[in-house]
Amino acid sequence: MIKLDIEQLIATIQEAPSFKLPEMDEGTSYLYNNFYCRLATGEGTLLSELDFNAFDSADINCLKDLYNNVFEQNNYQASNIMNTLRQVTPICKASVYV
Repeated sequence: MIKLDIEQLIATIQEAPSFKLPEMDEGTSYLYNNFYCRLATGEGTLLSELDFNAFDSADINCLKDLYNNVFEQNNYQASNIMNTLRQVTPICKASVYV
């Protein structure tokens, strides 16, 4: 059985640095905001809506690298934390007042 100190968990989460997007050039940022974010949130996107002059093939490769090295890795780590927390069995304890 896994034991979890809720107060320590909350303190650790509050102290953890927030996720910040890595620096992206203009073309990669365009792809991230107008393509990746829309797909990641379940929105549909049409290729005809993209401005193909706003990015080039290097920007596509940069977004691919960001996905493989940053986004996917963070998602994997978050999934591992969630899976571990799902294994915690809650225990009811009677409150004692002195």
